[in-house]
Amino acid sequence: MSDVGAVSALNASNLLATWEQGTAQHPLERAVRLLHLAWPHRSAAEWARVSVGERDRQLLRLREQLFGPKVEATTRCPKCGNELELTFTARDLESTVVEPQGDGRLRLVSGEYEIEYRLPNTADLLEIANDAGQSLTVLPGQCLTALLARCVVARHRDGPVQSTDLPAAVIEKLSSSMAEADPYAEIQIAMDCAGCSHRWSMVFDVVSYLWTEIEDWAERMIRDVHALASAYGWNERDIVGMSALRRRLYLELANA
Repeated sequence: MSDVGAVSALNASNLLATWEQGTAQHPLERAVRLLHLAWPHRSAAEWARVSVGERDRQLLRLREQLFGPKVEATTRCPKCGNELELTFTARDLESTVVEPQGDGRLRLVSGEYEIEYRLPNTADLLEIANDAGQSLTVLPGQCLTALLARCVVARHRDGPVQSTDLPAAVIEKLSSSMAEADPYAEIQIAMDCAGCSHRWSMVFDVVSYLWTEIEDWAERMIRDVHALASAYGWNERDIVGMSALRRRLYLELANA
């Protein structure tokens, strides 16, 4: 899927409304709503059908538009428990994305098995999450069987075969092929603990990270509206419609 162009329909007012509506939604529905808000030429249903990796690649682009290129987070070393800080940009995560065939499907041959598959998407995850009663935003291992059943058509030399009946070696090769074709589907950050020299990979969940940032922004915006409305008697629509610079200057005057 090619880049979709610059964010075209984003402002403080509709982002605040999206945050309010999203508080009652599944995290995956929030992701789709944010993409539709930023690029409304695709419907929410269409965004739900792009691959998980493409969804997260575009969410990284959206996050950069909203909050800048630098991503900052903390985690703990699983060996010694030290708190670690990490900083990176979306550019640091750039990977080559394999474009599917014209019909949107990819193909793999492994021994006597011929496999045709499509990349998992948000609609798949939502159905699986709803069935499992979980709030999935990434691709945990326990989802693999359900995902393969939805996304894979396999044949053996003797005829069609269920994805659940594929040998472990074939499933491993298929999983690797999917990861190579959709590298943003599971963003791995290499970690190195300075305290104990332990090295590991951390999964970066852009859906959860971005929504947390939006929640923090929305709460700050509500406080700003309250302060300016109290000081000047302005309504919320006018305050939210101001540029961030004007709001800051008025707040400084109100607090002087």
